[in-house]
Amino acid sequence: MQTDTRPAEIPTPNERPMSETTATLLVVVTSILMGSVPVFARELTDAGLSAVSVSFYRNLLGAVVLFRLLRFDGARRSATLWALGAGCGMGLGWTAYVRAVEVVPVSTAGVIYMSYPLFAIVLAWALFRETPTRRAMISGMIVLLASIVAMGPELGGETDVLVVAFAAPLSFGFAVAVLTERLASLRPIERVAPIAFGSTVGLLPIMATQPFDASIPSSLSTWVLALGIALFTAIGPQWMYSSAAPRVGPARAAVAGSVELPMMFLVGYLWFDEALTWQQGLAGLMVLGAILLVPSRPSPGLAMVRRKRRLIPGRFYSSSVETSP
Repeated sequence: MQTDTRPAEIPTPNERPMSETTATLLVVVTSILMGSVPVFARELTDAGLSAVSVSFYRNLLGAVVLFRLLRFDGARRSATLWALGAGCGMGLGWTAYVRAVEVVPVSTAGVIYMSYPLFAIVLAWALFRETPTRRAMISGMIVLLASIVAMGPELGGETDVLVVAFAAPLSFGFAVAVLTERLASLRPIERVAPIAFGSTVGLLPIMATQPFDASIPSSLSTWVLALGIALFTAIGPQWMYSSAAPRVGPARAAVAGSVELPMMFLVGYLWFDEALTWQQGLAGLMVLGAILLVPSRPSPGLAMVRRKRRLIPGRFYSSSVETSP
């Protein structure tokens, strides 16, 4: 009989499963960090980098540092392939978002991006049979309506860019659905690795066709900005989100993440001198209400892993402690 020779993960006796409240708060903190993307993105594009390059460098550090954490053994192979696909989509989605930030107000790009909770809820249902609750669907519609309210008069301008920008919420909604429903067999840091790697590799063919000046930072300050966008909006937030999102399910994770919308309004006001309107204030309140409306619901994949670990304690962890994957 062939035995599993992989070392078991033995947690410390003080380790406890993350509570749903803590997980929701972590998603909110992650979204606040992600709301700073326009600051880095606009500075980098002003320095001469293309939107594709900004998206590429945002994930490059994670791909290089975490490459050794790609898992293709046994049950983890399927999870890693799902994450790689989600990463490729996110790379293209972030490129569309950065392009939108270049030419339209941050608030306008943000409200389009913030329609992703509805995409996440619908895709989790369509792809993984995660039937949304009535409250989840209502919350998704509230977030979408909040985006439309906040966009206001901007609906009539830069139509082509705005349409392309919807690639961002579509790709991120898909990534949220995959993360909450298909990656439970991976540790949180192992979920970040294939997403970052997929985002980077997926953009390599486009990077190869660009002019040199649009692909390589030309000064030390530009390199520092590229490092900043990688640390503060990618590898750090992705690790926190990957740890927290499966605890609360796709609906709560997606809607709680929508707190990024008012954060974007604040960034536009403080950093880019964009006026705040009553429509944006109303949209922010609507998003906060939607967060409170959605019940948390751990993903079925996570629940299955927990059951399996309880049934086979010797293989996975000390029988005296229940822990998270």
